[in-house]
Formats: sequence, C-alpha cells, structure tokens
Amino acid sequence: MKALPEAQPEPGEVEYLEELLKFRPPGPDEAIREAIREPFDPALALGRSDAARLLDPAPMELETGWSVLPDASVQVAVATPMPDLTTQMVDWWFDWHPRRSDRYRAWHPIAHFGNGLVLPRAEQEKPYWGATNLVDEDIGDGRMKVRVEFCAPGEFGFGSDCLDDPAVGTIICASVGDSLVNHTDMAHVFLREDDGLMLRSRFWIGGRIEPRLPGPFSGLEGPAGSLLSRRPVRRLAIPGGMGPGLARHCAEEYANLNRILPGLFERFNR
Repeated sequence: MKALPEAQPEPGEVEYLEELLKFRPPGPDEAIREAIREPFDPALALGRSDAARLLDPAPMELETGWSVLPDASVQVAVATPMPDLTTQMVDWWFDWHPRRSDRYRAWHPIAHFGNGLVLPRAEQEKPYWGATNLVDEDIGDGRMKVRVEFCAPGEFGFGSDCLDDPAVGTIICASVGDSLVNHTDMAHVFLREDDGLMLRSRFWIGGRIEPRLPGPFSGLEGPAGSLLSRRPVRRLAIPGGMGPGLARHCAEEYANLNRILPGLFERFNR
C-alpha cells in the first residue's frame, strides 16, 4: 500500500506549523490522571456491539479509563471537552492533516512522527471515509508504524442515520493494525455541547484480530482470525502498558487539537 506524494504546503503553512511544533502538549489534567491510574472494573466495559450507546449525550457510568477484560483484550475510554471546535473543523482536519507529515506532527509534536494518505477506492460522502492513514507514532510503548483504515459510521455499527441526530456532530471510526493484522477498533464520537463539542473516544484492542492475507489465501482470514482472537494470543500480543499509555496519548492529542485546530482552520481551509 503506497501513500500519495506529500501535498504542496499552503502559503505560510510551513512557518505556521514550525511554530506549533515548538509547543510541548500539556499532560492530562488531574481528573484524567486519576481516572487512568488503575484499571476500571471490566463489568463497566462497553461491548463492541453496543458502540451506538456512545451517541447518547447522557453521562455514561464510565467516561474515561482503561481495563484488561476477562478475554485479555483491552478497552480504553477517554472523554475530552473540545469547546473551541466545530463539526466542520473536525471533518476538514481528518481530510487535510494526513496529506503532509508536518501537519500530523503538529497534532502531537512529541509522539507523532509522520503520516501518509491512501485515498479511498471510491468517493464517499466524506472524503476520509474509506481512506487509509499510514501513521508513525509512539503512544507510550515505543515508536510504531500503524495502518488506520477509516470507514463510514454505518459500516462500524452506528446506524446509517446516526449523523441525523442533532446531538451528534460527527463520528470518526476506523480499524487499526499493521501490515499483517487488524487488531483494534476505534471510534471518536463528537457530541454537540453548547457552542463546541464533547469527544468520546473508545478503543477495543484485541477484541478481534484479523490477518491480512494475499488474494489466493483470503478465504483463510476467517479461520486464522478465530485462532488469533484467543486469550493466550492476546496476553502475548498486547503490551502490558497499552491501556494507560493509549489513554494518556489520546487525552493529550485531542486536548492539543482543541488548541491548534481553530487557527489552522481559519488560515488554511479553502
């Protein structure tokens, strides 16, 4: 899978991003640090098939935390206030930023190193639906190359009319993995709150592990996935610090996005 060549920068963009790259994102606030200090009770985990519950603006019993579930998969939840953002900004960002690595680096200058974009095979309602991002980042367990395959919310299980709900701003969802397997389902639900947004992020890590097999062997993906999606494999494959590391990283990058995106959108949205 080959990424597009990097886009030409907008006038003044390189200099503007250089200033953003000098800023070290602040760590999570005390409430988030406390919420991720210890794992939550697995009984509070949200089933992957119940992802649509994230669309309800009523407070959930668990908004932020992480846990290792009985099947050895890991769940991460993070709630991030984003009072300075609009739905239009978020949708623009997820199409704009993967076209140049310095845009992605500005999102989290300490932990983001690069990104590439593979366009969708067919045009969809939003330009990033069906796109793949080839990400180079460190979420707390060392630098890694990650493949993020975005999809429409209806394909993820939110329902084809979920964006018609006036409480819902936009939804970013994807399957995440590497060149060999997909191992994580990810959903970011942006709910409207006052004049801004409230973000609910949820990661289901290792719940289903699906290998990527070449064409002649694609029929074996189901049986191979069943073999990989077992407790002993998850215990070996998922790093011990994945839960708190990803929770902290998610809190940092989206708090920083709330800080930088309004200025980027104002200057470079065309």
